[in-house]
Amino acid sequence: MRGFTLGLLIVLAACSPRGSTGVGTGPPGLDIADNALHGGSPELALQISSNILVQHPGNEAALLTRGEALTALGRPDEAAASFQAALAANPQSVGAMIGLGRLRLASDPAGAEQLFLDALSHEPRNGVALNDLGIARDLQGRHGEAQAAYRQALGVNPDMTAAQVNLALSLAMGGQPQQGVQLLRPLADAPGATRQVRHDLAAVLTMSGDRAGAQRILSKDLPPNEVQQALDAFASAQPNAAATLLAGGAPAETPAALTLATPPSGGILVQLAGASPSREDAERKWQLLQRQMPDLLQAREPTIAEVARNGQPTWRVRTSGFAAAADATTFCDQVRKTGTTCILVQDSGSISSQ
Repeated sequence: MRGFTLGLLIVLAACSPRGSTGVGTGPPGLDIADNALHGGSPELALQISSNILVQHPGNEAALLTRGEALTALGRPDEAAASFQAALAANPQSVGAMIGLGRLRLASDPAGAEQLFLDALSHEPRNGVALNDLGIARDLQGRHGEAQAAYRQALGVNPDMTAAQVNLALSLAMGGQPQQGVQLLRPLADAPGATRQVRHDLAAVLTMSGDRAGAQRILSKDLPPNEVQQALDAFASAQPNAAATLLAGGAPAETPAALTLATPPSGGILVQLAGASPSREDAERKWQLLQRQMPDLLQAREPTIAEVARNGQPTWRVRTSGFAAAADATTFCDQVRKTGTTCILVQDSGSISSQ
């Protein structure tokens, strides 16, 4: 297994980050594209939104959907162009500002912060922008200001799980891990809590000095050697440590969240087909895909990933073992020829093409 890293896993919000422009406000067919996007089919969303733009050039809502789909497919330059076109159509497009900000988080968190502030100047109570603002500030080591942004997001939406998790992790990195534990414990102990939230609690527990408690949590999901690697990585996440931004993910999972992820071996992952309601269903889907694509999948092992979608756990079929992002991209190109969705996804330690 590759080394664990303290990371920021950016996953596009289940609720659209586009502000006041959303589903139902665009041309006919755009609601289908949005449903495809948030249902884990960004390729279909891209196709529909691009077709709409042929008939309605410069339509802001369609450009935003296209930008979100391109982001999910790991095509950041094209996504940025789509968001820029949305800004040209509407210089006050909050969704375009947030989309561009998320694309810049990895390379320019200060520039991303300004874009989120610009979005908030138009919609001061946009919880998604406030949450993303916190991430940009955490990346710059300004944990106190980040925590203020997360608290503002929670003031807008007290049930925003991403902001709660982000606040807890930011507190831990800022030297207040016990407060982080108090925030995360109810989320991690709740029925249906995702593996990721449990591991976030383990990270904060480790930083608070409770390595044994963290080990008990991780041992439910990981083999002993991986538990020790995770604990060592979490222990190294000292207050004010520099965080590594790993951008990516599919657009229908949780809102953008600061997470301490434990990656599968191989680093680079691809995600196949859509979401499954249970682990068993995801395993059956993998077996079916293996029968459909024996040349591509027979020698590969599945990674069944539990993720949160609209607050409920779902399961995704993924596989890894790629030497480089280019290899994973070539693999996905071959999978798509069979009619199956395939996208590069980002986990801590992986490389985004997302």
